Amino acid sequence: MNQDIHQPNQPPLSIAELLTSHEAPVTVFSLSWCSYCQAVKQLLQQIKVPFQEYELDRGEFAIEAEHRRLRQELQQLTGSRTLPQVFVARQSVGGYTETHAAIRSGQFSNWLGQSGA
Repeated sequence: MNQDIHQPNQPPLSIAELLTSHEAPVTVFSLSWCSYCQAVKQLLQQIKVPFQEYELDRGEFAIEAEHRRLRQELQQLTGSRTLPQVFVARQSVGGYTETHAAIRSGQFSNWLGQSGA
């Protein structure tokens, strides 16, 4: 979980850039204290899906202006103000409830296959 990924004196990364800045097929945007965030990470670990996590209350993401900007970008992309937010490649899955439902229905595996994972 490498969260400090942009270089000093570089503009902050956008959500779109964060989604493509790693090799894992799944990206999770979360908060360190959030029980649903912990639960979605457990789900992904149980089905052995590698994921990149960005905890938006840690490191450079905890800076108020940066945190607010990223949360606004996530809301624009997903239509949701809540965390966690899970993506397969650049496709929004949703939060814990949507991710759990997609795993149970097999849709999550389909999305992984379509992403090349």
